[in-house]
Amino acid sequence: MRVNNANIIRDFMEHIRNYDTENFIRSMLYCFCAPTIKGLKAASLINFRRNKGENIRSSWKSNADMWLSPFGLEWILLGEHSGDDSALVLIYRRELLAKALGCDGACGILAEHGYPLHDVDACLECLKCRFCSGFPHEIGLFLDYPPEDVRGFIEGRCAKSSCPGYWKVYGDVRKAQRTFRKYRRAECEAAREVLAGGMQ
Repeated sequence: MRVNNANIIRDFMEHIRNYDTENFIRSMLYCFCAPTIKGLKAASLINFRRNKGENIRSSWKSNADMWLSPFGLEWILLGEHSGDDSALVLIYRRELLAKALGCDGACGILAEHGYPLHDVDACLECLKCRFCSGFPHEIGLFLDYPPEDVRGFIEGRCAKSSCPGYWKVYGDVRKAQRTFRKYRRAECEAAREVLAGGMQ
């Protein structure tokens, strides 16, 4: 099944390679944000990148609300750099993100890194600012990763990590594996829909 899933994603990427910019972005969004679209996780991080000279970021800003509103999703653009037309975007479901950031384990990590607590918008702005000086590892909390796994990664316990998948697992391996399978299944179902000629 794993090989089959890998083939589906490979076929999907090949299929959309020659799409125009807007359909390329929409297809990437529909596939790789499928777990968030389906309400399985609070947020997805996706880096829309294409051929040099195509202004992905401009296309995203012009169309994102229209593309996301039917799914009840919101977004924030992270890591903007001059001369780079890519778009690194966090796409999120507000109620799930508030829950993910509001648990005790997440609050502890966020407080250690100077985040305001219990305010989703303020946390998102703080995350965006932290991208200016590098890649903040606490972003895992925003992506709905278990706080114990985020803490393990921040503390550099890489040698003790097991079951790598969407993130490095330091806690409940079986639960993580079940979650990975759900996420991959959602992505593959979305990829199949695109390959079949539709996205909704």
